Amino acid sequence: MSRWNEMGLCAVLAGLSLAAATGCGEAHAGPPKDRGKDYDHGAASASASASAAPPEPPAPLVDGHHAWAPTFDVAVPETASDPPAKDDWATAPAAGEVRVTDPFCRAQRLREWYRLTCKLGQRVELISGRREGVSFGCFISARESTFCDEVWVIFPARRGDSRSFDFLGWSKWGPEPDAIATEQFLPGDPGPLISIQGIRWGF
Repeated sequence: MSRWNEMGLCAVLAGLSLAAATGCGEAHAGPPKDRGKDYDHGAASASASASAAPPEPPAPLVDGHHAWAPTFDVAVPETASDPPAKDDWATAPAAGEVRVTDPFCRAQRLREWYRLTCKLGQRVELISGRREGVSFGCFISARESTFCDEVWVIFPARRGDSRSFDFLGWSKWGPEPDAIATEQFLPGDPGPLISIQGIRWGF
């Protein structure tokens, strides 16, 4: 048997965990030196890389929780109430039950009312769902500016709701979707499912 045929047989048998039983020794375990370096040592390399990689730093907490990992032990009142006053939102706590993946957005809740706010946005629109109880706002810090520093939407979370909102940012092509927010409160759900997800890549 030629050296190459013997090596091929050893490789097949090694894959079947039979190399030791057939006497294929270490002399043919690696690639021949005259065959170059294009050999796959994926398992060993991947293992070495995994062990050498530094641990990933933990994500920062927002009011004691990860914004992208909502808490589901929050009881949202189902009795309808009047909308909070404008000044009430200044001290409203973060809504830990809302999943937020856009670092420029945040969520607050007062009773069953939610306010979703995104910085650097220029406009927010209701894409689908009921308009009842929904209001929008824009904060401009510079007196002569026509650009918003942040925009927000306020709505009540009532059982049976299914809404979606589009936060628009400004790009060189004009307004374009920057983040999308959804709210769903189905009859069998223990509470509303609300999320804000960033969708623009920053170009």
